[in-house]
Amino acid sequence: MPEHTFDAGLLNPLSHGTRECELTSDQAWLQAMVDAELALTRALIDAGVAPEWMLTVCDALADASQFDLGAIAAEARGGGNPVIPFVKHLGRAAERMRAGASDHLHVGATSQDILDTAAMIVARRVTGELIHQLDALGTTLADLADEHRGTVMSGRTLGQQASPTSFGFVAAGWLDAVLLIVTRLDGIADTLPVQLGGAVGNLAVLTEIARARRSDVVAADVLRVVLERFAHHAGLVVPRLSWHTNRVVISELASVLAAATGVAGTIALDVSVLSRTEIAEVSERLAPGQGGSSAMPHKRNPVSAVLITAAALQTPGLASTLYGSMLAEDQRPSGAWHAEWQSLRVLERLTISAVTGVASLAARLDVDRDRMRANLDLTDGLVFSERVTTILAESVGKTTAFALVERASQEAYETNRPLQVVLASVLIAEGCSDALRAQIWATFNYEGEPGQSAAGIERVVREFRRRADAAKRAVSVADDIVEADAPSANDVRIS
Repeated sequence: MPEHTFDAGLLNPLSHGTRECELTSDQAWLQAMVDAELALTRALIDAGVAPEWMLTVCDALADASQFDLGAIAAEARGGGNPVIPFVKHLGRAAERMRAGASDHLHVGATSQDILDTAAMIVARRVTGELIHQLDALGTTLADLADEHRGTVMSGRTLGQQASPTSFGFVAAGWLDAVLLIVTRLDGIADTLPVQLGGAVGNLAVLTEIARARRSDVVAADVLRVVLERFAHHAGLVVPRLSWHTNRVVISELASVLAAATGVAGTIALDVSVLSRTEIAEVSERLAPGQGGSSAMPHKRNPVSAVLITAAALQTPGLASTLYGSMLAEDQRPSGAWHAEWQSLRVLERLTISAVTGVASLAARLDVDRDRMRANLDLTDGLVFSERVTTILAESVGKTTAFALVERASQEAYETNRPLQVVLASVLIAEGCSDALRAQIWATFNYEGEPGQSAAGIERVVREFRRRADAAKRAVSVADDIVEADAPSANDVRIS
């Protein structure tokens, strides 16, 4: 076996063309660990408990590619986590630049502080990519909902044709789920915290260092600056307390990631069903050579939809593991925290692949209006039974109306005649008025949008586009803001 193996995605073809590897690979995690350590050191400099010259050292250490990833991974077995060997490699690199530099790295922190903070840095980058992809998906779905408001199709329940609906309403349903998820991701991304507590979470070591190095200032004020600047440099938020065994942050992140993958999987599963040969109402626009079979030359499989569905089927177990890891004993758990690492990373990978995949799938979706209409006609009007029953009930009562239409539907099915024709005969036999029969007869048409489809589509599309416009404005404003300089290393303000 080679010393270092490379996962090319052989068993995860959905990952190709996504940022999955870039954002969640070992190298990405090592970079996040570097970012976490240096964010802490820069915070110590800002608070005046580390020398200014460490800024130059931090700048030189910022690129994780200079560290031996393979060696760190191999050495992690001895300590049970990768931070222990990483800090040694980081310290040696710092000492090569300036003697004594390692004294100002990993100050007051424990391994979990760095790996948890790195996990949040990775999560922030992952959620940012997911929001970007979901916005692209939402834009496509909003356009589909608008374009197909009047594209009538059969609604299906329990795998059977039910009542007419429109493809625009189906797309709006997908969009509504996307809007819910992207809103939750916005909230999660804005609340991801740094982790800094030291060995048992109470910042005991950092408190003593603050007292020793900044005797002119109350230690609590020094620590406040360290935490605020640590969070600032890491791009995260300050928690109320260390969360070594309070894993709500992780479980909430797992929940929204699994839900995002579930939304992607639901859309993909719908596409798979609607693209069946017998239905063929939508199809995935495939490039030459895609969707083929190793045995059947005629096949055009909905490959993206299949792989997205597969990703979604894997996520509940991963989320379950992360929820199980909430059972963390003492001040630092034995096993629960460790079980999170791979589970969270694989969940993030699957979510990136699924969401990116479904955004691409939606943009390549072909909709066959004629086939949708033809499939509606397969039942010879049976899809109108609910509508007819509702109108008839206003004259003869709900129970009687249901019984009449049920009897007519059964006869239409058994004799292979249109429900409209059979029901007309039943109503004549029941002595219904000409006006009522005419009203019922007119019900058998596909004109107009069923129920409140138009209003529902409009609400969802309008809300998504309002959010998209707000997001664009926020980006524009952010681009115009010049970030204020960090406080001087010796300027700790006491409120």
